[in-house]
Amino acid sequence: MRVGETKGAISDLRKGRISRRELNRLMAYLGIGIAGASVFGRQARAADNLSVLTWSGYDIPEMAPDYYKKHPKPDFMLMGSDREGLQKVRAGYQPDLAHDTSFIVQTYRDAGLIDPIDLSRLTHWNEVFPPLQKLEFVDNQMWIAPCSWGNSSVVYRPDLVKPKEESWEILWDPSLKGRLSQRDDVEVVALAGLLIGAKDRYAMTDDELAKAKEKLLAQKPLLRFYWSSQTDLEQSLSSGEVVASYAWNASAALLKKQGVPIAMMQPKEGMLTWTDGLVLFKNRRGPTDLAYEFINAYMAPEVGKFLIEDYGYGSANMEAFKIADKERLEALGIEDPDRTLNGAIFIKEIRKDLQTKYNEVFDYVKFSS
Repeated sequence: MRVGETKGAISDLRKGRISRRELNRLMAYLGIGIAGASVFGRQARAADNLSVLTWSGYDIPEMAPDYYKKHPKPDFMLMGSDREGLQKVRAGYQPDLAHDTSFIVQTYRDAGLIDPIDLSRLTHWNEVFPPLQKLEFVDNQMWIAPCSWGNSSVVYRPDLVKPKEESWEILWDPSLKGRLSQRDDVEVVALAGLLIGAKDRYAMTDDELAKAKEKLLAQKPLLRFYWSSQTDLEQSLSSGEVVASYAWNASAALLKKQGVPIAMMQPKEGMLTWTDGLVLFKNRRGPTDLAYEFINAYMAPEVGKFLIEDYGYGSANMEAFKIADKERLEALGIEDPDRTLNGAIFIKEIRKDLQTKYNEVFDYVKFSS
């Protein structure tokens, strides 16, 4: 029964019915996550095989078809979040590669757990969008092989609200009281930092954090709810209960597909963009040549086309956009990836020594009466 439910959930992810995060929660509920991944992820590995830490739905041949044509399936360990993956590594799990979100790369790098990527060995490096080539380029070295990206922005009902301008400030519009929603995540503290003009929204001073707190407290009475379930948000937008919210491009695409009038802003302050890819572990046991073969297969434009059309995410490979379905690109709001990425504000890690302060600010706002 669990195998069937898992396959169905992955199918839903490919069709845009659920998000990767929701799939990970379902996998955890079914007992197939970090705790249960050993059932199929810790098989006896051959000396010439790879061990890869990754997300549910990314452990499939479509993500690296050229690799699978020549080699057996890697020994995959699934994770429900970047933090879970990091904890697994710190607990002793030794992958050769991991598919991580870029914001956690600094943590891996500072801990001495990963090696830089040898760009001379990347077949598709010159096809990667320039902004993504710079994202984790530190000390004249690249620390991640970029694969995919997605956006966070304001998604709204253009038939029910007419924004005066494209801005995140619509989520603070008093005239829309009770018809707005916000994401249930500490990242919104950093978003408030963007709007109050913080010098570095991921390393705010105490004064800036106080201003961000006041900004979020001003928003709180205007909100219908904080959302953690993408499905709940999409249903509220579909019904008109909510007319504008922080959301991801995949939600906009799904609602458009269902015939709901929906639009995704290009805020004047910038979209929030995440990107992810493969990192190479220092204490790897698999052959380095094999690791790079996997990375190159993962970065191919055909894989990017699959990511766009089946998972609803942008590809790091520029060539993927030339072969992807144009209607799908328009539905996702990424038909002009250069404009999107050049105007993007990339999501980063909150500075380690400030994470507790950020969490305290968000908890105070969320639970305030």
